[in-house]
Amino acid sequence: MSKPVIRTYKDSSDLKRMQKLTQAIWTLESNYHIGDLAWQRHRHAGREDEWITAIWEMDEKPVAWGWVKLPGSLMFQVDPNFTELSKDVISWFKKITETNEQRVTVLETESHLISALEDSLFNPLEETPEVLSKISLDSCHFPVNLPNEFKARHIKGGGDLTNRVGVQRASFSGSRVTEESYRNVMNTYPYDSSLDWVIESPNGEFAAFCLIWFDEINKVGLLEPVGTDPRFWRMGLGSSVCKLALNALRDKGANTAIVVCTSPKTYEFYKSIGFEPFAQTKSFHRLKNSL
Repeated sequence: MSKPVIRTYKDSSDLKRMQKLTQAIWTLESNYHIGDLAWQRHRHAGREDEWITAIWEMDEKPVAWGWVKLPGSLMFQVDPNFTELSKDVISWFKKITETNEQRVTVLETESHLISALEDSLFNPLEETPEVLSKISLDSCHFPVNLPNEFKARHIKGGGDLTNRVGVQRASFSGSRVTEESYRNVMNTYPYDSSLDWVIESPNGEFAAFCLIWFDEINKVGLLEPVGTDPRFWRMGLGSSVCKLALNALRDKGANTAIVVCTSPKTYEFYKSIGFEPFAQTKSFHRLKNSL
């Protein structure tokens, strides 16, 4: 068997290589969806200096990747057929970071990654886990009734860019999403404007939004991000825009949608739509000085 070759991340073609692995090994036991990589890579512009990324390839096929967010946080994925590379990624992580504490979050079902972390003296962190939830779309259609004079549609490309960024920033305090970064998002596989839904207020402002990323190979969509401008809370707009986007996703041939619930509040919100939990994250850390 040939030896793995490590590639340093350079451009969007390398993001596609990472997504190729993510798509090839995706199951409900995987922590990442191809949409996760697209959104997290491009939602903020100008942060490239804070990230160090590498891809492990075997015969030009991606079999692992590691993405360090400085000062000391690692995202990584390893093909279960090449579990031995898990420790290689962890060793690479140790070499390139200077901070004493190193953190990693995986899905509780990724046993090959958890074993490598434990063997590398990582210890569990007592943190509230994120909960991954799913909904079947096989025979699902959501009826939606909007308040008077509110309208729903998917965005129409660059002409909606300013309003789309505006509602994103209004919905998330401290958001660093800009027109430049969202334009990058729109130009990234597998972004599809027909799955980027918004609800317009009577005066034409965007009041709520739901973006879904569709993995056509695995027939699964990821909701990321979803939000509502606080001025329009408690009108059912967040639920309505998700249902409309899910209807559009089903029409494209998806059979499943997933979402990451980052708090009990978001968990209850998606539960009210019909999502059911199927896994949760597990966090680990170690101190380099104690090794």
